[in-house]
Amino acid sequence: KGKITHLICSTGTGGTLSGTAQYLKEQNKNIKIIAVDAYGSVLKKYYETGLYDPNEIKPYRIEGTGKNIIPANIFFDQIDQYVKVTDESSAHKARKLAKTEGILAGYSSGAVLQALFSIKKQLTPTDFVVLIFADHGAKYLGKIFNDQWMLQQGFSLNEKQRKVRIPINNQ
Repeated sequence: KGKITHLICSTGTGGTLSGTAQYLKEQNKNIKIIAVDAYGSVLKKYYETGLYDPNEIKPYRIEGTGKNIIPANIFFDQIDQYVKVTDESSAHKARKLAKTEGILAGYSSGAVLQALFSIKKQLTPTDFVVLIFADHGAKYLGKIFNDQWMLQQGFSLNEKQRKVRIPINNQ
């Protein structure tokens, strides 16, 4: 019914973001579409300048967020803002989502949640924000939900952040 004021979605190939943005803008032309990009990806700079800059390309770990090419699926004209997120903050947000909310979402979902925290000062109490968590955390049990992997990546883990327990096979 056009009540959504903001949509936050990760940008990989752009299909989910672009299709959803196009539909929602038809319902409410004032909706703000926030696209999420990884540091090391070219998408945000391309959105802001229209130029493909290979110097932007750096290694990053977030899967399903960011690209080193410009996918034809991204409707940049539907996007109102791009937010870049780090590998570490995105991993921590996905872990926190599992631990505090019981939602086992993946790495790009953690990126979307981190983007929300990055723009929270732009929001008002009456805003209605929708986040798209496009990946499941099961494929990250050996990565972001594994303390050893996190430490191997150089990500900090204080005692509260350690040992996110995901019950597998009723164990």
